[in-house]
Amino acid sequence: MAYDLVVKNGTVVTPEHGTFEADVAAEDGKIAAVARTGSLSGETEVDATGNHVLPGAIDPHTHHGIYRGLEADAESESRSDLVGGVTTIGNYFRRPGAYADIMDDYFADAEANYYHDYFFSLGLLSFDHIDEIPYIVEELGITSFKWYMNYKYVASEKFGVDCEMRDDFGDAFIQALADIDAPTTLGYHSENVEITNSLGDNPYLDTERDDESEYRPYQTLVDQFPGYAETQSMVSGASLAKQHDYDDDFYAVHISSGQTADELAALRDAGYRLTGETCTHYLTLTTEECDERHNVNPPVRSKDDQETLWERVADGTISTIGTDHCANLAADKIGEDVPDSLPGFPSSATMLPLILSVGVNEGRISLERAVEITSTNTAKAFDLYPKKGSIRVGADADLVVVDLDETKTVTPDLLKGGADYSPYEGRDVTGWPTHTVVRGELAYDRGDIVGEPGHGTHIDRPI
Repeated sequence: MAYDLVVKNGTVVTPEHGTFEADVAAEDGKIAAVARTGSLSGETEVDATGNHVLPGAIDPHTHHGIYRGLEADAESESRSDLVGGVTTIGNYFRRPGAYADIMDDYFADAEANYYHDYFFSLGLLSFDHIDEIPYIVEELGITSFKWYMNYKYVASEKFGVDCEMRDDFGDAFIQALADIDAPTTLGYHSENVEITNSLGDNPYLDTERDDESEYRPYQTLVDQFPGYAETQSMVSGASLAKQHDYDDDFYAVHISSGQTADELAALRDAGYRLTGETCTHYLTLTTEECDERHNVNPPVRSKDDQETLWERVADGTISTIGTDHCANLAADKIGEDVPDSLPGFPSSATMLPLILSVGVNEGRISLERAVEITSTNTAKAFDLYPKKGSIRVGADADLVVVDLDETKTVTPDLLKGGADYSPYEGRDVTGWPTHTVVRGELAYDRGDIVGEPGHGTHIDRPI
Protein backbone atom coordinates (compact mmCIF):
# COMPACT_ATOMS: atom_id res chain seq x y z
CA MET A 1 0.00 0.00 0.00
CA ALA A 2 0.98 3.63 -0.45
CA TYR A 3 0.94 5.58 2.81
CA ASP A 4 0.21 9.30 3.05
CA LEU A 5 3.89 10.02 3.66
CA VAL A 6 7.07 7.99 3.99
CA VAL A 7 10.46 9.14 5.22
CA LYS A 8 12.82 6.72 3.45
CA ASN A 9 16.37 5.49 3.87
CA GLY A 10 17.15 7.35 7.08
CA THR A 11 18.84 6.46 10.34
CA VAL A 12 16.10 6.55 12.99
CA VAL A 13 17.10 7.71 16.47
CA THR A 14 14.94 6.94 19.50
CA PRO A 15 15.90 6.70 23.18
CA GLU A 16 13.59 3.70 23.57
CA HIS A 17 14.98 1.57 20.74
CA GLY A 18 18.35 3.07 19.90
CA THR A 19 19.58 3.93 16.42
CA PHE A 20 18.69 1.86 13.35
CA GLU A 21 18.12 2.11 9.60
CA ALA A 22 14.43 2.23 8.66
CA ASP A 23 11.61 3.76 6.67
CA VAL A 24 8.89 5.55 8.66
CA ALA A 25 5.35 5.82 7.29
CA ALA A 26 2.53 8.18 8.27
CA GLU A 27 -1.18 7.68 7.71
CA ASP A 28 -3.95 10.00 8.98
CA GLY A 29 -1.43 11.98 11.01
CA LYS A 30 -0.07 8.98 12.93
CA ILE A 31 2.99 6.80 12.51
CA ALA A 32 1.60 3.73 10.76
CA ALA A 33 4.75 1.69 10.16
CA VAL A 34 8.45 1.55 10.96
CA ALA A 35 9.99 -0.97 8.59
CA ARG A 36 13.02 -2.21 6.71
CA THR A 37 14.69 0.43 4.51
CA GLY A 38 13.18 0.49 1.03
CA SER A 39 10.08 -1.50 1.97
CA LEU A 40 7.53 1.33 2.20
CA SER A 41 6.08 3.76 -0.35
CA GLY A 42 4.02 6.89 0.06
CA GLU A 43 2.11 9.53 -1.83
CA THR A 44 4.69 11.95 -0.43
CA GLU A 45 8.20 10.62 0.00
CA VAL A 46 11.12 12.25 1.80
CA ASP A 47 14.56 10.82 1.04
CA ALA A 48 16.61 10.84 4.24
CA THR A 49 19.64 9.02 2.78
CA GLY A 50 22.73 9.85 4.80
CA ASN A 51 20.72 11.72 7.44
CA HIS A 52 19.06 11.00 10.78
CA VAL A 53 15.34 10.88 11.53
CA LEU A 54 14.35 12.15 14.97
CA PRO A 55 11.02 12.67 16.73
CA GLY A 56 9.99 16.31 16.28
CA ALA A 57 11.54 18.66 18.82
CA ILE A 58 9.35 20.07 21.59
CA ASP A 59 10.06 23.50 23.07
CA PRO A 60 8.16 23.45 26.37
CA HIS A 61 9.04 27.00 27.37
CA THR A 62 7.84 29.80 25.12
CA HIS A 63 5.96 33.05 25.70
CA HIS A 64 3.93 33.58 22.56
CA GLY A 65 1.74 36.66 22.69
CA ILE A 66 3.71 38.50 25.34
CA TYR A 67 4.81 41.39 23.12
CA ARG A 68 2.92 41.17 19.82
CA GLY A 69 -0.31 39.33 20.58
CA LEU A 70 -0.97 35.61 20.24
CA GLU A 71 -2.43 35.73 16.73
CA ALA A 72 0.76 37.21 15.26
CA ASP A 73 3.14 35.06 17.30
CA ALA A 74 1.29 31.83 16.62
CA GLU A 75 1.71 32.32 12.89
CA SER A 76 5.24 33.72 12.64
CA GLU A 77 6.92 31.78 15.43
CA SER A 78 5.49 28.38 14.53
CA ARG A 79 6.55 29.04 10.93
CA SER A 80 10.06 29.76 12.19
CA ASP A 81 10.02 26.69 14.42
CA LEU A 82 9.71 24.43 11.38
CA VAL A 83 13.14 25.61 10.21
CA GLY A 84 14.59 24.23 13.45
CA GLY A 85 12.63 20.99 13.56
CA VAL A 86 10.24 22.05 16.34
CA THR A 87 6.84 20.40 15.93
CA THR A 88 5.23 21.23 19.30
CA ILE A 89 5.57 24.12 21.74
CA GLY A 90 4.34 24.83 25.24
CA ASN A 91 3.22 28.42 25.75
CA TYR A 92 3.50 29.86 29.26
CA PHE A 93 0.63 32.28 29.50
CA ARG A 94 -0.68 34.38 32.38
CA ARG A 95 -3.53 36.86 32.70
CA PRO A 96 -5.19 38.24 35.83
CA GLY A 97 -8.80 37.52 34.82
CA ALA A 98 -10.75 34.31 35.13
CA TYR A 99 -9.41 31.80 32.61
CA ALA A 100 -12.93 30.47 32.10
CA ASP A 101 -13.84 33.87 30.64
CA ILE A 102 -10.86 34.51 28.38
CA MET A 103 -9.48 31.26 27.00
CA ASP A 104 -11.99 30.78 24.17
CA ASP A 105 -10.60 33.83 22.37
CA TYR A 106 -7.02 32.66 22.82
CA PHE A 107 -7.83 29.20 21.55
CA ALA A 108 -9.46 30.77 18.49
CA ASP A 109 -6.38 32.87 17.72
CA ALA A 110 -4.13 29.85 18.21
CA GLU A 111 -6.12 27.32 16.20
CA ALA A 112 -6.27 29.54 13.14
CA ASN A 113 -2.57 30.33 13.02
CA TYR A 114 -0.26 27.60 14.35
CA TYR A 115 1.67 25.57 11.78
CA HIS A 116 2.43 22.98 14.46
CA ASP A 117 0.81 21.67 17.64
CA TYR A 118 0.87 23.52 20.93
CA PHE A 119 -0.23 23.36 24.55
CA PHE A 120 -0.78 26.04 27.16
CA SER A 121 0.82 26.17 30.60
CA LEU A 122 -1.12 28.70 32.67
CA GLY A 123 0.47 31.02 35.19
CA LEU A 124 -1.71 31.35 38.28
CA LEU A 125 -1.69 34.77 39.94
CA SER A 126 -4.34 34.61 42.65
CA PHE A 127 -6.34 32.37 44.94
CA ASP A 128 -9.23 32.75 42.50
CA HIS A 129 -7.03 31.13 39.86
CA ILE A 130 -6.31 28.25 42.24
CA ASP A 131 -10.06 27.72 42.58
CA GLU A 132 -10.23 27.40 38.79
CA ILE A 133 -7.77 24.49 38.57
CA PRO A 134 -10.42 21.74 38.31
CA TYR A 135 -12.19 23.62 35.50
CA ILE A 136 -8.92 24.31 33.67
CA VAL A 137 -7.97 20.62 33.73
CA GLU A 138 -11.37 19.10 33.04
CA GLU A 139 -12.83 21.60 30.58
CA LEU A 140 -9.82 23.25 28.92
CA GLY A 141 -7.55 20.20 28.72
CA ILE A 142 -4.66 22.16 30.29
CA THR A 143 -2.67 20.30 32.94
CA SER A 144 0.53 22.34 33.30
CA PHE A 145 0.87 25.49 35.38
CA LYS A 146 3.47 27.97 36.58
CA TRP A 147 4.35 29.59 39.87
CA TYR A 148 6.25 32.82 39.20
CA MET A 149 8.44 33.46 42.24
CA ASN A 150 9.69 36.63 40.53
CA TYR A 151 6.24 38.23 41.01
CA LYS A 152 6.18 37.70 44.76
CA TYR A 153 5.23 40.99 46.50
CA VAL A 154 4.46 42.80 43.20
CA ALA A 155 1.55 40.80 41.77
CA SER A 156 -1.03 43.20 43.16
CA GLU A 157 0.56 46.24 41.53
CA LYS A 158 1.61 44.51 38.31
CA PHE A 159 -1.56 42.52 37.62
CA GLY A 160 -4.23 44.15 39.77
CA VAL A 161 -4.92 40.92 41.68
CA ASP A 162 -5.71 40.63 45.38
CA CYS A 163 -2.70 38.42 46.05
CA GLU A 164 1.01 38.89 46.62
CA MET A 165 1.92 35.31 45.66
CA ARG A 166 3.65 34.55 48.95
CA ASP A 167 4.32 31.05 50.24
CA ASP A 168 0.74 30.62 51.51
CA PHE A 169 -0.37 31.05 47.89
CA GLY A 170 2.24 28.52 46.71
CA ASP A 171 1.23 26.08 49.42
CA ALA A 172 -2.43 26.24 48.35
CA PHE A 173 -1.37 26.03 44.69
CA ILE A 174 0.60 22.81 45.17
CA GLN A 175 -2.05 21.23 47.39
CA ALA A 176 -4.73 21.96 44.79
CA LEU A 177 -2.66 20.32 42.05
CA ALA A 178 -1.88 17.33 44.25
CA ASP A 179 -5.62 16.85 44.84
CA ILE A 180 -6.45 16.67 41.12
CA ASP A 181 -7.17 13.16 39.87
CA ALA A 182 -5.07 13.64 36.73
CA PRO A 183 -1.36 14.05 36.03
CA THR A 184 -0.30 17.70 36.23
CA THR A 185 2.95 19.66 36.06
CA LEU A 186 4.06 22.72 38.03
CA GLY A 187 6.64 24.91 36.32
CA TYR A 188 8.58 26.87 38.95
CA HIS A 189 10.54 30.08 38.33
CA SER A 190 13.29 29.86 40.94
CA GLU A 191 14.19 33.26 42.37
CA ASN A 192 14.58 34.62 45.88
CA VAL A 193 13.23 38.13 45.32
CA GLU A 194 14.22 39.32 48.79
CA ILE A 195 17.79 38.89 47.56
CA THR A 196 17.42 40.07 43.96
CA ASN A 197 15.32 43.12 44.89
CA SER A 198 17.92 44.19 47.43
CA LEU A 199 20.66 44.14 44.78
CA GLY A 200 19.06 46.61 42.38
CA ASP A 201 15.92 48.40 41.28
CA ASN A 202 12.95 46.07 41.28
CA PRO A 203 12.94 44.76 37.69
CA TYR A 204 9.25 43.86 37.77
CA LEU A 205 8.03 47.41 38.34
CA ASP A 206 8.72 50.63 36.45
CA THR A 207 11.77 52.26 37.98
CA GLU A 208 14.12 55.07 37.03
CA ARG A 209 17.89 54.94 37.00
CA ASP A 210 19.60 57.15 39.56
CA ASP A 211 22.16 58.29 36.98
CA GLU A 212 20.88 58.42 33.40
CA SER A 213 24.41 58.91 32.08
CA GLU A 214 25.65 55.61 33.47
CA TYR A 215 25.86 52.70 31.02
CA ARG A 216 25.07 49.40 32.72
CA PRO A 217 26.68 46.37 31.02
CA TYR A 218 25.49 42.77 31.05
CA GLN A 219 27.35 42.05 34.27
CA THR A 220 24.78 44.27 36.00
CA LEU A 221 22.14 41.60 35.42
CA VAL A 222 24.43 38.85 36.67
CA ASP A 223 25.17 40.85 39.82
CA GLN A 224 21.50 41.56 40.51
CA PHE A 225 20.37 37.97 39.87
CA PRO A 226 23.12 35.85 41.45
CA GLY A 227 23.08 32.13 40.93
CA TYR A 228 22.70 31.36 44.63
CA ALA A 229 19.37 33.26 44.74
CA GLU A 230 18.11 30.88 42.06
CA THR A 231 19.55 27.85 43.86
CA GLN A 232 18.04 28.66 47.24
CA SER A 233 14.61 29.26 45.74
CA MET A 234 14.68 26.03 43.73
CA VAL A 235 15.50 24.02 46.84
CA SER A 236 12.78 25.78 48.83
CA GLY A 237 10.12 25.22 46.17
CA ALA A 238 11.07 21.58 45.69
CA SER A 239 10.91 21.00 49.44
CA LEU A 240 7.40 22.43 49.62
CA ALA A 241 6.33 20.22 46.73
CA LYS A 242 7.77 17.17 48.47
CA GLN A 243 5.77 17.89 51.62
CA HIS A 244 2.64 17.33 49.54
CA ASP A 245 4.07 14.31 47.68
CA TYR A 246 4.15 16.39 44.51
CA ASP A 247 7.88 16.49 43.84
CA ASP A 248 7.58 14.10 40.87
CA ASP A 249 5.56 16.78 39.07
CA PHE A 250 7.74 19.73 40.12
CA TYR A 251 9.48 21.21 37.08
CA ALA A 252 12.27 23.75 37.66
CA VAL A 253 12.32 26.00 34.60
CA HIS A 254 15.33 27.70 32.98
CA ILE A 255 18.10 26.59 35.34
CA SER A 256 20.97 28.97 34.64
CA SER A 257 23.44 28.39 37.45
CA GLY A 258 25.90 25.56 37.89
CA GLN A 259 25.17 25.75 41.63
CA THR A 260 21.49 25.11 40.95
CA ALA A 261 22.26 22.17 38.68
CA ASP A 262 24.54 20.65 41.31
CA GLU A 263 21.92 21.15 44.02
CA LEU A 264 19.33 19.53 41.76
CA ALA A 265 21.62 16.51 41.53
CA ALA A 266 21.92 16.39 45.33
CA LEU A 267 18.15 16.54 45.72
CA ARG A 268 17.66 13.73 43.24
CA ASP A 269 20.27 11.66 45.09
CA ALA A 270 18.28 12.32 48.28
CA GLY A 271 15.12 10.89 46.72
CA TYR A 272 13.47 13.94 45.20
CA ARG A 273 11.84 13.14 41.84
CA LEU A 274 11.81 16.63 40.38
CA THR A 275 12.61 17.60 36.78
CA GLY A 276 15.10 20.28 35.75
CA GLU A 277 15.13 22.30 32.53
CA THR A 278 17.86 24.52 31.15
CA CYS A 279 17.85 26.71 28.05
CA THR A 280 20.08 26.86 25.00
CA HIS A 281 21.41 30.32 25.85
CA TYR A 282 22.85 29.04 29.14
CA LEU A 283 24.56 26.19 27.26
CA THR A 284 25.93 28.21 24.35
CA LEU A 285 26.59 31.79 25.55
CA THR A 286 28.57 33.39 28.39
CA THR A 287 28.28 36.75 30.12
CA GLU A 288 31.20 38.20 28.18
CA GLU A 289 29.48 37.53 24.83
CA CYS A 290 26.20 39.16 25.79
CA ASP A 291 24.80 42.62 25.16
CA GLU A 292 21.41 44.36 25.02
CA ARG A 293 20.01 41.60 22.78
CA HIS A 294 20.52 39.04 25.54
CA ASN A 295 18.60 40.62 28.42
CA VAL A 296 16.76 37.70 30.05
CA ASN A 297 15.95 36.57 33.57
CA PRO A 298 17.81 34.64 34.82
CA PRO A 299 20.80 36.04 32.97
CA VAL A 300 23.47 34.19 31.01
CA ARG A 301 26.34 33.32 33.35
CA SER A 302 30.00 32.24 33.31
CA LYS A 303 31.91 29.62 31.35
CA ASP A 304 32.14 27.55 34.53
CA ASP A 305 28.36 27.63 34.90
CA GLN A 306 28.00 26.62 31.27
CA GLU A 307 30.32 23.63 31.60
CA THR A 308 28.57 22.45 34.78
CA LEU A 309 25.21 22.65 33.03
CA TRP A 310 26.53 20.52 30.17
CA GLU A 311 27.84 17.96 32.66
CA ARG A 312 24.43 17.81 34.32
CA VAL A 313 22.70 17.48 30.95
CA ALA A 314 25.00 14.58 30.10
CA ASP A 315 24.58 12.73 33.40
CA GLY A 316 20.78 12.97 33.40
CA THR A 317 20.35 15.54 36.17
CA ILE A 318 18.91 18.10 33.76
CA SER A 319 16.20 16.36 31.78
CA THR A 320 14.86 18.86 29.26
CA ILE A 321 15.78 21.86 27.12
CA GLY A 322 13.60 24.93 26.60
CA THR A 323 14.26 28.39 25.24
CA ASP A 324 12.12 30.97 27.13
CA HIS A 325 11.32 32.23 23.63
CA CYS A 326 9.81 35.71 23.14
CA ALA A 327 9.29 37.39 19.78
CA ASN A 328 10.12 41.09 19.66
CA LEU A 329 11.66 43.58 17.26
CA ALA A 330 15.12 45.07 17.76
CA ALA A 331 13.73 48.61 17.87
CA ASP A 332 11.56 47.63 20.83
CA LYS A 333 14.04 45.26 22.42
CA ILE A 334 17.18 47.40 22.54
CA GLY A 335 17.23 50.05 25.27
CA GLU A 336 19.74 52.61 26.50
CA ASP A 337 21.75 49.89 28.20
CA VAL A 338 21.39 46.21 29.08
CA PRO A 339 18.94 46.43 32.04
CA ASP A 340 16.91 49.04 30.12
CA SER A 341 16.34 46.54 27.29
CA LEU A 342 13.29 44.29 27.08
CA PRO A 343 13.73 40.84 28.65
CA GLY A 344 13.45 37.84 26.37
CA PHE A 345 14.47 37.02 22.82
CA PRO A 346 13.56 34.60 20.00
CA SER A 347 15.27 31.22 20.03
CA SER A 348 12.97 28.22 19.51
CA ALA A 349 14.15 27.69 15.92
CA THR A 350 17.78 27.42 17.01
CA MET A 351 17.14 25.04 19.93
CA LEU A 352 17.71 21.72 18.18
CA PRO A 353 20.50 22.94 15.84
CA LEU A 354 22.46 24.38 18.78
CA ILE A 355 22.11 21.17 20.79
CA LEU A 356 23.28 19.19 17.76
CA SER A 357 26.14 21.59 17.04
CA VAL A 358 27.51 22.30 20.51
CA GLY A 359 26.28 19.15 22.24
CA VAL A 360 26.51 16.30 19.73
CA ASN A 361 29.07 17.47 17.18
CA GLU A 362 31.43 18.76 19.87
CA GLY A 363 31.20 15.48 21.77
CA ARG A 364 29.41 16.59 24.95
CA ILE A 365 26.40 14.30 24.54
CA SER A 366 25.25 11.48 22.29
CA LEU A 367 22.66 11.90 19.58
CA GLU A 368 20.29 9.68 21.59
CA ARG A 369 20.71 12.00 24.59
CA ALA A 370 19.98 15.00 22.37
CA VAL A 371 16.69 13.38 21.35
CA GLU A 372 15.82 12.72 24.98
CA ILE A 373 16.34 16.29 26.14
CA THR A 374 14.74 17.99 23.13
CA SER A 375 11.76 15.67 22.69
CA THR A 376 11.16 12.45 24.61
CA ASN A 377 11.79 13.66 28.17
CA THR A 378 9.86 16.85 27.48
CA ALA A 379 6.87 14.87 26.27
CA LYS A 380 7.00 12.81 29.45
CA ALA A 381 7.35 15.84 31.75
CA PHE A 382 4.27 17.51 30.27
CA ASP A 383 2.20 14.32 29.95
CA LEU A 384 2.30 14.26 26.14
CA TYR A 385 4.06 10.89 25.83
CA PRO A 386 3.73 8.65 23.84
CA LYS A 387 1.54 10.81 21.61
CA LYS A 388 4.58 13.07 21.22
CA GLY A 389 8.30 12.49 21.63
CA SER A 390 8.54 9.05 20.07
CA ILE A 391 8.90 7.26 16.74
CA ARG A 392 6.57 4.32 17.26
CA VAL A 393 3.40 3.08 15.65
CA GLY A 394 0.41 5.05 16.91
CA ALA A 395 2.34 8.16 17.93
CA ASP A 396 1.75 11.44 16.14
CA ALA A 397 3.85 11.53 12.97
CA ASP A 398 6.04 14.44 14.10
CA LEU A 399 9.42 13.87 12.45
CA VAL A 400 12.53 15.85 11.68
CA VAL A 401 15.26 14.81 9.26
CA VAL A 402 18.61 16.30 10.26
CA ASP A 403 21.92 16.63 8.47
CA LEU A 404 24.52 16.61 11.22
CA ASP A 405 27.20 17.94 8.86
CA GLU A 406 25.37 20.93 7.41
CA THR A 407 26.67 24.29 8.63
CA LYS A 408 24.58 27.46 8.39
CA THR A 409 25.15 30.97 9.65
CA VAL A 410 22.28 32.18 11.82
CA THR A 411 20.40 35.15 10.38
CA PRO A 412 16.81 36.40 10.81
CA ASP A 413 16.14 35.57 7.15
CA LEU A 414 17.23 31.97 7.70
CA LEU A 415 14.91 31.60 10.70
CA LYS A 416 11.81 33.06 8.98
CA GLY A 417 10.29 34.34 12.24
CA GLY A 418 8.71 37.57 13.37
CA ALA A 419 11.88 39.05 14.88
CA ASP A 420 14.41 41.05 12.88
CA TYR A 421 17.36 39.88 15.01
CA SER A 422 18.61 36.74 16.75
CA PRO A 423 20.68 36.38 19.91
CA TYR A 424 22.82 33.97 17.87
CA GLU A 425 23.06 36.16 14.77
CA GLY A 426 26.26 35.57 12.80
CA ARG A 427 27.04 32.30 14.56
CA ASP A 428 27.98 29.24 12.49
CA VAL A 429 25.93 26.26 13.63
CA THR A 430 26.46 22.70 12.37
CA GLY A 431 23.51 20.30 12.35
CA TRP A 432 20.26 21.44 10.73
CA PRO A 433 16.93 19.96 9.72
CA THR A 434 16.39 19.28 6.04
CA HIS A 435 12.72 18.35 6.48
CA THR A 436 10.10 18.78 9.20
CA VAL A 437 6.89 16.74 9.32
CA VAL A 438 3.96 17.75 11.55
CA ARG A 439 1.34 15.08 12.17
CA GLY A 440 2.07 13.41 8.85
CA GLU A 441 2.19 16.59 6.75
CA LEU A 442 5.45 17.80 5.24
CA ALA A 443 5.81 21.33 6.61
CA TYR A 444 9.45 22.28 5.86
CA ASP A 445 11.43 21.12 2.84
CA ARG A 446 15.09 22.17 2.47
CA GLY A 447 14.62 25.87 3.17
CA ASP A 448 10.99 26.25 2.11
CA ILE A 449 7.95 26.41 4.36
CA VAL A 450 5.40 24.11 2.69
CA GLY A 451 2.98 23.66 5.59
CA GLU A 452 -0.06 25.78 6.29
CA PRO A 453 -1.09 27.92 9.27
CA GLY A 454 -4.01 26.31 11.03
CA HIS A 455 -2.65 22.76 10.66
CA GLY A 456 -1.49 22.89 14.27
CA THR A 457 -3.91 22.16 17.08
CA HIS A 458 -4.12 22.25 20.85
CA ILE A 459 -3.08 19.04 22.60
CA ASP A 460 -5.79 18.30 25.12
CA ARG A 461 -4.45 16.64 28.23
CA PRO A 462 -4.44 14.27 29.96
CA ILE A 463 -3.67 12.16 26.90
